[in-house]
Amino acid sequence: MNIRAKKGVIIATGGHTSNVGFRRMFDPRLTEEYQVAGEPWSKQNADGEMLAMDIGASLWGTSNQSNEGGRGVTKTRHIGVRYGYENLRWEPESPMFAQAGGSGLTVRSFQNLILVNQMGRRFWNEMDNSYAFLSACLGTNGNVGHNGKVNGGGPIWAIFDADAATREKWDPKPPNVDPTAWFFTADTVAELAAKIKNPYQLQPISAGVLDQTVKTYNSFVDAGKDSEFGKPGPMYKIQKPPFYAAWSTPILHDTLTGLRINTRCQVMDRHAQVINGLYACGETAGGFALHGLPRVIVFGRIAGREAASAAGS
Repeated sequence: MNIRAKKGVIIATGGHTSNVGFRRMFDPRLTEEYQVAGEPWSKQNADGEMLAMDIGASLWGTSNQSNEGGRGVTKTRHIGVRYGYENLRWEPESPMFAQAGGSGLTVRSFQNLILVNQMGRRFWNEMDNSYAFLSACLGTNGNVGHNGKVNGGGPIWAIFDADAATREKWDPKPPNVDPTAWFFTADTVAELAAKIKNPYQLQPISAGVLDQTVKTYNSFVDAGKDSEFGKPGPMYKIQKPPFYAAWSTPILHDTLTGLRINTRCQVMDRHAQVINGLYACGETAGGFALHGLPRVIVFGRIAGREAASAAGS
């Protein structure tokens, strides 16, 4: 289908977070294991950006994507499923549920679990919700934890026991969790480690390592102090079977960079010249540390107004 635009073309295709190759231009740590807010319902594939770049458009504000000023990455709130975006909980009645795979177990308190990396080791204070925690999950950008330990990227698993499920009022079975690759259960910690198989878990978790991680954490509960990562007042041991491992890898939230535009939402090229007839708005447009509806509504209105009043219309 060919459509001829007489007044202008407005690119409003969303951002680029679903395009792994594209997003890694701004932050190479954002490899394929990180889920994206809104998926699998919507994909932010960078289609508009790449089309505009093919005719000379420039990107702008690219450092926004990896700095601490916006919500480029967020902590998973609904664990045990692939898509655990904090502001969206998939319900079984949804026509997308078969693709989403599960609703997730909504975490009320991270006192009820520990987070381990793909090696089966803790790497940070689970109660932390700051950018330092997210940076540690992805692989450090300069922020390091106690003893200089950080995660090197890759899967992150929430480990908890039957008592934690009771405290959280969780029913750790489908449709609340997705046992195909995102949730596992076993009668011992060692058996649990052997069961954790996932497209992004590049090698099995050592049973001995995970067992020692849990034993060390339980000793911190006895002592009332997390001497490794400073989790405030660790409260609950992981000791009552069955034991669980739930996918808890962070989520890419917003696209905070995109095509360079001027105050009229006209797209500009690498020489800072306007590309006549081409406009951009929403998360396709760059230069802002802002996300969401204000960015969409304000710049969508400007782009529509300017395109409609373009010369020759």
